[in-house]
Amino acid sequence: MSNLLIGLRDWVDARLPIMRAWNTHMGKYYAPKNFNFWYFFGVLSLVVLVNQLLTGIWLTMSYNPSQEGAFASVEYIMRDVDFGWILRYMHSTGASAFFVVVYLHMFRALLYGSYQKPRELIWIFGMLIFVVLMAEAFVGYVLPWGQMSYWGAQVIISLFGAIPYFGEDIVTWIRGDYLISGITLNRFFALHVVALPIVLLALVVLHLLALHEVGSNNPDGVDIKKYKDKEGVPLDGVAFHPYYTVHDLQAIGVFLFIFCGIIFFMPEMGGYFLEYANFEHANNLKTPEHIAPVWYFTPYYSILRAVPDKFWGFVAFAASVAVPFVLPWLDRSPVKSWRYRGNITKVMLVTFVASFLILGVLGVWSPTDARTTLARICSVIYFAFFLLMPFWTSLDRTKPVPDRVTTDGGIGFWGSIAGLLLILALTVVPLKAVAAESAYDCGSIPCAPFVADPQDKASLQHGAKMYMNYCMGCHSLQYSRYNRVAADLGIPEDLFEANLKFDPDVKMGAFMGNAMDKGEAKKWFGAAPPDLTLVSRARQPEWLYTYLLSFYKDDSRPYGVNNKVFKDVGMPHALLELQGMQECAPGPVKAHNGGVKRDPLTGEDILEDPCGKFEITFAGEMTPEEYDSAVYDLVNFLAYVAEPMKTDRHRIGVYTLLFIALFTVFAWLLNREYWKDVH
Repeated sequence: MSNLLIGLRDWVDARLPIMRAWNTHMGKYYAPKNFNFWYFFGVLSLVVLVNQLLTGIWLTMSYNPSQEGAFASVEYIMRDVDFGWILRYMHSTGASAFFVVVYLHMFRALLYGSYQKPRELIWIFGMLIFVVLMAEAFVGYVLPWGQMSYWGAQVIISLFGAIPYFGEDIVTWIRGDYLISGITLNRFFALHVVALPIVLLALVVLHLLALHEVGSNNPDGVDIKKYKDKEGVPLDGVAFHPYYTVHDLQAIGVFLFIFCGIIFFMPEMGGYFLEYANFEHANNLKTPEHIAPVWYFTPYYSILRAVPDKFWGFVAFAASVAVPFVLPWLDRSPVKSWRYRGNITKVMLVTFVASFLILGVLGVWSPTDARTTLARICSVIYFAFFLLMPFWTSLDRTKPVPDRVTTDGGIGFWGSIAGLLLILALTVVPLKAVAAESAYDCGSIPCAPFVADPQDKASLQHGAKMYMNYCMGCHSLQYSRYNRVAADLGIPEDLFEANLKFDPDVKMGAFMGNAMDKGEAKKWFGAAPPDLTLVSRARQPEWLYTYLLSFYKDDSRPYGVNNKVFKDVGMPHALLELQGMQECAPGPVKAHNGGVKRDPLTGEDILEDPCGKFEITFAGEMTPEEYDSAVYDLVNFLAYVAEPMKTDRHRIGVYTLLFIALFTVFAWLLNREYWKDVH
C-alpha cells in the first residue's frame, strides 16, 4: 500500500512540483529556533481564515440576501437548521477572533521590527490583507440586516459624501440606490462571499511567498542565514516541519479552548461580538440611540469622531489606516528588535498601544465632551507615533546586537506581565476619568437583577401559559414553532394543542404568529407590537423583567398608565388585573449600581424622586410576591424562546472543551518530545 501511495506521489510530482513546493515552504524551510509566544499569531490567523471560509460556505446555503428575507433567514439558521447556531456563532466569533490575532500579529511586527529591510514587501502585503479584511468584515456586518447593521452601514457609507465634488456620487454608487436597500444588501453579499475572499486569499499567498523568500525574522532581529553548516543549513534554524508544525499545535489547542469557550458559553460577549441592537430587524424609521461600529473598527471610528469637521474627520480616518503602510521607511533605527533599542522606543510603543486601546473603548461608548477631548489626545499620540518616528528612532540609544540568536533574551515572563500591567494602567486610568454615564440601562431606573434558567421546566411551562393568555393576542413569536416549544418544555403535543394553541387551523409545525393584524395594530398603538423574542435578546431579559414590574398610573396617557423603563409607552398594562394599579410615591433616587443615594452623615435615603417608589392603590389577583414570580416565569419563557438551543449549547460546550483540553495536553507532550534535542 505504501509503495502504491509513493508511486502516486511521484507520478503527480513529475507533472506538478508538489514535493518542491513542500520542501520550499515546509520541509526544508528553516525558521529561527528562538520563536516565542508572539510568533503564534501568524498561524492562528490562518486557522481563523479557514474557519471563516468553511462556516461562511455553509451559512450561504441557508441565507437569503434580500431586504425581506435576510433577517428571517438568519433566525431560521439559528433555530431550524441542524446545528446552524454553531455555524453562525463560529462565524461571528471568528470575525472578532480574526481581528484579535491580526492585531497581535501586527504588534509583534512592531516589537521586533519585522517590517524593516528586507521585509518591507511582507509588511505591505500584510497591511493590504488588513485593509481587505476590514472591507470584508464591514460588508459582512451588514448581512444580518439588524438595526446596527443598517445604521452602521448608513454612517460609514455616508462618510464618503465628505469627499468634494464626487462624494455623493460615490455614496450612491456604493449603495447602488439612493437609500440603503435590498440592492445594497445584495451587492454586499456578492462582495462578502465572492470578490473580497478571492482578493484576501491571493494576498495571503503573496504574503507567505514573500516571507519564505527572505526568511522569517526573530526576537533578536538577526539574520540566521549568516551562519550555516556544511550542508547549507542555518546553525540557528530548524525545519518548519516537523518542529514548528508540532510547536504550533499546542497554541492552536489553547486558542481553540478560548474560542470554543466563547462560542458555547458567551457568544455575544456582552454585546461586543454580537451587538444586542442587531437582534432587532432593520428599521429605517427608528434610529438607535447610540450608533457605533463593531469593536474592531472603533479605534479608527474614534479618530473620525474626534475631528469636528466631517471632511477632515474622513481624512483623519483614512490617514489612520494608510499611515502604517509607510512604516518601513519611517523607522530609522539601525536595530530591528526592541530588545536592543533604548528607552525612547519602549516609551513610545507602550504609549501608542495604550492610546490605541483607549480609542477602541471610546468608539464603543457614546460621546461626551470629556471623552471627545481624550479621543483627540489619543489621536494625536497615534499619529505622532508614526510621523515623528524618523526623529525619535534616530535619537534612541541602541545596544549591541548579538551575531547569533539567543534563547534567553528579552524581558522574561515577569517583565512581560509588568509591561502588560503598565499598558493596562495607562489605558484604564484615563478611561475611568471619563467613564461617568448619565443614562440607565432600564430607562430612568437601574435594571432589576434577573437570571434566566432554561432548565426550570416548571417555570417555562407557567411562563408559556402566561404568554399565551396575556401576550399572544398582540405579540407574536414569529420565528418559533409550536412543536419545538412543546418538545423543549416537555408538554405533550395534544395537551399543548388543546390548551396553549388557540387557532385550530394552525398546524403544530407552524410559526407562533399572533391574532392582531399589523394594520390595525398601527392604527391602535402607532406601531405593530414587537416580537417579544427579539425584545428579549435586543433589550436583554433583565430589561423586559424590569419593564413588566414598572407600570404606574398616569391619567395623561391614552391607556392611563406609564412606565419607568419605557417612558410614554404606547401599550396598555396587559397584566394589570394580576398586579393591580401602582401609583408613584416619593422615594429615594436610585444609583447606577442599583442602590440608593444616602446622606453621608445620617445614612438615610435621600428622598428626591417624586416617583422613587410605587404604592399599590387597588390590589390585583396576585400578591406582589406572586406577581413578581409570575413575571419571572414569563420572562424566563421569553428568554428561552429567544435562544432555544442555549441548554444544548452549554451541554455540547462542556464535552468540546474537555476534548480540546486533552488534545492540548497531547500536543504539548509531542512538542516536548520533538524539541528536547534542539538547543
